[in-house]
Amino acid sequence: MGELRFDAALAALFGTLAISWFGLRLAHPRRSPTARMNLYLENPRVSLGGRPSPSHGVVVAGEALKRVLGPLAGGVLKLADRALRTGPPESVELKLRQAGLPMTVEAYRREYLRWLILTPLVLGAVGAAAGRAVYVFIFFAAGVFAGSRRLPERVRAATRRRRERIRGDLPAVAGMVALKIENNKSLIVAVSGVVSQGSGPVIDELGRALHLVNAGYGETAAFELAARETPEPAAARFYRFLAAATGGGLDLASALLDQANELRTQRREEVERAAARRQMSLVIPNLVFMAPVLFVFLLAPLPQLLFGK
Repeated sequence: MGELRFDAALAALFGTLAISWFGLRLAHPRRSPTARMNLYLENPRVSLGGRPSPSHGVVVAGEALKRVLGPLAGGVLKLADRALRTGPPESVELKLRQAGLPMTVEAYRREYLRWLILTPLVLGAVGAAAGRAVYVFIFFAAGVFAGSRRLPERVRAATRRRRERIRGDLPAVAGMVALKIENNKSLIVAVSGVVSQGSGPVIDELGRALHLVNAGYGETAAFELAARETPEPAAARFYRFLAAATGGGLDLASALLDQANELRTQRREEVERAAARRQMSLVIPNLVFMAPVLFVFLLAPLPQLLFGK
C-alpha cells in the first residue's frame, strides 16, 4: 500500500508540474534575450562598423523552415488555444467587455492558470489518497477538464445575463433618446444626455461610442464599432440605426419611437414565452412526485371492494 501511494503521489506531482509549465508557457511566451536586444543594439553595431541585421532571417534554410513549419506550428497553437479556451488578447478583451467583467486580460489569464493548476492538483491529491495510480490519472484528467472550463463558463454565463439586461433596457433607452431629439437636440447631444443620466449595459456601450467620438473617431464608425462589439443582436441593430441616422435625411424621433415600441413588443413576447416554459417546467415535478401518491390512494380501496376485506 505504501508503494502504491508513493507512485500515486509521484504521478500527481509530475502531472501538476507538466500542466503548470505548459500553462505558463502558453500564457506568457518569452522571447530570447538576443531578439529582445536586437532593436536597441542596431545603431551601436552599425556605428562601430558592423553590418545591419537582415530583415528576413539570417540564413535561407532558416527562412525555409519557418515557411514550412510556421503554418503547422500556428495550427497547433490554435488547436491548443481552442482546447484550453484561450485566445489572442484582443479576443479575450472583447469577451470580457461583452460579459461586463471588470478584469484585464492579464488578470483573466492569471485566474485561468490558477484554476488550471490548482484543480488538477487538488483532485490528484484526492486520487493519491486512494492509493492507486489509476485514480490519480482519472482525477487529474477530470481536474484539467474542470479547471479549463471554470472561467470560460463564468464568462459565458455573465455574457448571457448581460444580454438579458440589454434586451430589457434597450426600449427605454431608445425612447429616452427619441424624446431628447424631439426637444430639438442633435443625435450626439441626445445620446450624451442619456448617458449622463442613465446606467446599465446599454448606457456603457453608448458611453464607449461617445468616448471614441470625443477622441476623434467618426460618429458613424463609432456606432458601427459598438454594433460589432455588443453581444446582443437587437442592440447591434439599434446601434447600426444610430450610425445610419448620423447622416441625416430622416425623421429620427418618430423612427426611434417606432423602434422602441417594436423592441418593447419583442421583449414582452420573449417574457411571455419564458413564463410559459417555466410554467411547463413546474408541471414535471408535480407529475413525478404527485402521480405515484395519487396512484397509491386510488389503488388502496381496491382489495376491500373486490374481496370485501
